[in-house]
Formats: sequence, C-alpha cells, structure tokens
Amino acid sequence: MLSVIKNLFPFLSTGDVLIILLAFFVLVLVIALYVYNDSRLRGGRSILWLISCIVFLGVLPLVFYLMVRSPYTLEEINEEKERKEVLELQKKYYKIQVEKELYKCPVCGEEVRSDYLFCPHCFTQLKKKCPQCGAIVEKDAKICPYCGFIFEERKE
Repeated sequence: MLSVIKNLFPFLSTGDVLIILLAFFVLVLVIALYVYNDSRLRGGRSILWLISCIVFLGVLPLVFYLMVRSPYTLEEINEEKERKEVLELQKKYYKIQVEKELYKCPVCGEEVRSDYLFCPHCFTQLKKKCPQCGAIVEKDAKICPYCGFIFEERKE
C-alpha cells in the first residue's frame, strides 16, 4: 500500500506517507469512538456502529449515523418522563386541595367543605346528589354534567 501511494504522489517521502496514513487511521479511530459513545448515550447499538465505522473507514458511517440517530439521549428521555410524572402528581394534588377547600354557606356564613350537600349549621341545601350516578352537582343544576340525567323541577 505504501508503494501505491508513493507511485501516485512521487513528491512525498516515505515518512510523509506514513504520517498521512497514521493521521488518517487516527481520524477513523476518533470518528469511531465518537459514534460509539454517542450511540451508547442515545440507547443505540453502539458496538455495531463502532465496527461499521472501523470497517468502512469512518466518514460514510458517521454521516449515516448522524442522519438516523435519536435526537434525545436516554438521560433527556428519562428527565422528560419524570417531568410528566411530576406534573401529573401536581394535578392530582391540586385536585385534592380543591376538593378539601372550604367555602362559606350563603345563608349563615359559616365555613363548609365543597362536597357538603347541606350546611351543618343552618341545614341549608348547598348541593344535590344525582339519583342516577351519585355525583354531587350544584343545587340549581337542571342536568347532571357527569351522566346527563335531567332533574325534574318541583311543581308547587
């Protein structure tokens, strides 16, 4: 191989050709190690990419790898998953807090919980229960927003 390169470039000395070949192989090795490490971080088949970079001399596999690799590392994917879990827990927490929130009775002004049907102090009806699904709805509701049951209005 050395003689073929010397025949193509007769102005290069043997030392120059060896330095160029060494630099080329170092470049191939650097590309192969970069692709291996990056593929490992992104959850790819790092050994396969390493072998292909060495066999095909680095540049073509590098270009192909950069086109097909995952845009996110495994760490970024896990962080996003954890962030979604935290948001879901926050939603549940705030929902529980809203359910436990205290309101004031419109008649006597005493504090009552949001899920009370009647005020425990003055016995005023605050909300009503749907006879079909059992959900607690506003006292003035004409239809249950959960199951669609239509409340009959009392004729006095």
